[in-house]
Amino acid sequence: MMAEQDASAGEETSPVARLLEVAARNADELLGESRTEAASIVAAAQSDADRLTGSSQAQAEQLKASASAEADRVLADAHAEAERVRAELERARAEQSAELDRQRTTVLGDLAEQKATLEAEVARLQQLEQDLRDRMRSYLTQQLAQIEPTTSG
Repeated sequence: MMAEQDASAGEETSPVARLLEVAARNADELLGESRTEAASIVAAAQSDADRLTGSSQAQAEQLKASASAEADRVLADAHAEAERVRAELERARAEQSAELDRQRTTVLGDLAEQKATLEAEVARLQQLEQDLRDRMRSYLTQQLAQIEPTTSG
C-alpha cells in the first residue's frame, strides 16, 4: 500500500510539480517581459531626456543669440543716438558761432562807420579851427596895419 501511496503521491506531485514548473516558467517569462518592457521604458525615457536636453540647449543657444543680437541692436541704437546728438550739438555750435561772427561784423561795421563819421567831424572841426585862425590872423594883421600908420606919423 505504501507503494501505491508512493505511486499515487508521485502521480499527485507530478501535476503539482508541473504546475510549479509552469508557474515558474510563466514567472520567468513575465519577469523577462517586464525586464524588456522596463528596458524599453528606460530607453524611451533616456531618449526623451536626451531630446529634451538637446532641445533645451538649442533653445538656450537661441535665446542667448537673440539676447546678444538685441544687445547689439540696443548698443547700435545708442551709438546712433549719441552720434545724432553730437551732430546736433555741432550744428548748433556752428550756428551760434556764425551768428556771433555776423554780430561781430555788424558791430565792427557800425564802429567803423562811427569812427569815419567822427574822423570826418574832427577833420571838419580842424578845418574850421584853421579857417578861424586864418581869419583871426588876417583880422589881427589888419588891425596892426591900421595901428602902425598912425604911430608913424
